[in-house]
Parts: sequence; structure tokens; C-alpha cells
Amino acid sequence: MSGADGVYEDDCFYDLCDQYGIMVWQDFMFACSLYPFEGEFKENVRQEAIDNVKRLRNHPSIAVWCGNNECNEAWFGWGWKSYYEKLNPEYAKTIWSQMQDQYFVTLPEIVSEYASGTSYRPSSPFSVFGQVSNSKSGDNHYWSVWHSKAPISDYNSTRSRFFSEYGFQSFPEFESVKRYNPYEKDWNIASDVMMSHQRGGDYANNLIKTYLANGYKVPEDFELFLYVSQILQGDAVKTAIEAHRRDKPYCMGTLFWQHNDCWPVASWSSRDYYGRWKAQHYFAREAYRDILVSPIQENEDLNVYIVSDRLKDTKAILTIQLIDLNGTLINSYKKSVNVMANTSEKLFSVKLPDLLKDKNKNEVVAHVQLETTDHSVYQNNYFFVPQKEIDFPETHISRSIKAIIGGFEISLQSEEFNRGVFLSIQDSDHFFENNYFDLLPGKNNEGEGQDSLDFE
Repeated sequence: MSGADGVYEDDCFYDLCDQYGIMVWQDFMFACSLYPFEGEFKENVRQEAIDNVKRLRNHPSIAVWCGNNECNEAWFGWGWKSYYEKLNPEYAKTIWSQMQDQYFVTLPEIVSEYASGTSYRPSSPFSVFGQVSNSKSGDNHYWSVWHSKAPISDYNSTRSRFFSEYGFQSFPEFESVKRYNPYEKDWNIASDVMMSHQRGGDYANNLIKTYLANGYKVPEDFELFLYVSQILQGDAVKTAIEAHRRDKPYCMGTLFWQHNDCWPVASWSSRDYYGRWKAQHYFAREAYRDILVSPIQENEDLNVYIVSDRLKDTKAILTIQLIDLNGTLINSYKKSVNVMANTSEKLFSVKLPDLLKDKNKNEVVAHVQLETTDHSVYQNNYFFVPQKEIDFPETHISRSIKAIIGGFEISLQSEEFNRGVFLSIQDSDHFFENNYFDLLPGKNNEGEGQDSLDFE
């Protein structure tokens, strides 16, 4: 986690991070700008930094202090340096001299003096002093997917030592949108109300529509469009996290932008302003578990990688099933595996013709499950073609609901494969323990077609 929003969090935040083992990448409050680091302002910054380093230094959750967000990248990579050198060479020298004082002298000295032993980085991204960042060392902010319109699949081939920022936009769900846009006449992503609540303006709306058209069937209905935008966002960030984790130990970090919103808006957040989890939040929770099961087509093979962050080896049973969308089991494999501690390994591979038999890629989905000897279960589904090319069947979902302490338990079952099942309660504040999930055919695997969810 990181912070470049201009606010140091309350003590309670760090107490909770300590309690739950969440490591904090803590930015000083400088981002995407230049600062006149001299005189009273410099002393003000110094005292503020001392105060906060002393306040937070005894929190074990503080993993690293960072001087700024993207100021170094902006100076060397965004054209700021050349702009000021053309405008006034002496002024440019002053700016760079003050940047060095601020981020390479004053702030690291404060961290060293008041929180000895805590790591410090002058900027993010940052690789080498006096240069733009690179993907071979340091950390990387990767925005070719999204801002540069690269395909989502590029996450699978782009490498870096540490991805400290990347992201993808979506809209909030309909129940959240209705809180700031209650009138049906404005239920259009291009309406004045929706545009005033779009963090990236019309450019972002067009990006969402473009990416949807490339990989999904684009709904005309407003409510459905909001929903599919969340599936798109969730799939994109899930693809990135899995790719980064598969590349372990070359890549040893992946932090997506962003966690939450300071106002109700379409943005890169994984939780909307009202606290509702987007699909991205549910997908990321699974992709960040201590063990990741990650199937991917590479050339003409389906390969299954198991990534473990556990510090001990783990014995498990790996199951691969190929099912059609109506629930028929086409092919299956099962093997005992030893998942080595703190590794990423390819533990299964099969040629696509052998896996698919006589089925076309758009007729099937691969379901992969790992069950460890401590009875932890890790699952993932993999599509072989863009989802717009898949003719998902009309589905029928049965449900049962029973009251439990603190809420209700909902059990769902279907004879068909259901992609991205979404639950919501109209005109209500609520939380589902699980949502936007794939519901497997009930007859395919005992118990797997039933997902239990708690909500309050």
C-alpha cells in the first residue's frame, strides 16, 4: 500500500496494518509537481517530515519511505527538464538542485536519523540517479495498458522488477450511481451528471468502450454497461497481478492503482466512494492469496503455474478440468504436486489439441483447482478466446436463503456455466462476502456449483 494523496493516515490505519500484516509503502506528501525547496517552506517540510517519521517509526508495517510520487519521472521522462532548460537554463539548474536537496539529502537524512534501518527511496518510479526509470531495476509505473491503449494481454509479456503502479477504470455499480444520479433521464455515461463524475473525462469513457468492444459484448442498457465495465476492470487487473506473480523472482512486487475514492466517480478504484467492492476488489483478493493457481495459454500449450508465498513447501492435489458451457466434462487431469516454498513453478502442461479433443476454443472453459493438505482450496478459470467470441448459454440459477448470525447465507446452483454472477439488493446498503464470481455447473463437480455468500 502507498499514500500520495496529501494526507498522512491516522494512527488507527497503521495499527490495523500492524495487526493484519499489511506492509505500507509510505510516500511523503509530494506528487507530480515541483516544489520551491528553500526558505520557510523547506523548514516547514523538514519539521513535518520529522514529526511523521517519529510518529510512525515504531509501526512494523512501515516497509519503505518514498520521497515523492513521479516527480523524478516527470523531470526526466515527461519533458519538464527540457522545457525549463529552454525557458531558462539557470532556473532549470535551481530546480534540479532543490530536487536533489529535497529527495536525496534532507528526507533520507530524516529517515536515517529518526527511523534508522527503515528503507528509503527518493521517488517512485525510480531506478538510477539522474535518469528516467527502467524496467530492469527499481520499480515501474506501467500505463501502456490503459493510457497508451495497449491490449490487456500485454500484461502477460511486460516485465519489471517491481510494478508499483498500474490500473484500469470502471464505473461504480448501479446502486452507487443512483445515489448521485437518481434520475432516469441522466442514466447515460455521457450525460452531464455522469461526466461530472468521471475521473478521466470523455477520454476515459472512450477507453472503457474501446476495451469492451475489443474483448466483450458491449451492452446498450445503462445498468448492464456499468456491470460489464467492472468485469472488464477486474479481468484486466487480475491478468496483471497473475502475470507479475508468475514472473517471480524476477518480479517481486505488484501494486495496482487504486484502492478507494474520495468522491463518487468512475475511476481506477477497487472500492467505490460508498465502500462497495467492485469486481476488481474481489478478483484482486483471490489473485493476492498466499498461493496462486494461474493457467495460461503459451503457444499451443495450456500451462498451469503455481506461485507460493508460503515459507514452507506444500503438498497438494492439482486438478484440471475442461468443461463446456452446458456443464459437460470434456477432459480432466489430476496429479499430486509439491509446491516449493516462495517460488513460481510451471507444474502442469498439456498440448491444446490433446486438451480440447474435438471442441472449439469458444465452447469451453478450463477450471483449475489446487487443494493443499491443510484443506485450503485455490481455484481459477481460463478462457481461450476473448469473451465476446463465446456464446454463453441462457442460464437458470436456483437459490436458497437462510438467516445466519449477522446476515444471511445464499446458496446458488446452476446446470450451466455462469460468468461473473453479480448479486445486489435494490435501494439498500449491503455487503456480499463474495460477488462477481463464476458459478460452475452443479453436475460437473460435487459441491463446486454452489457458492455461499454472506451479506449484512
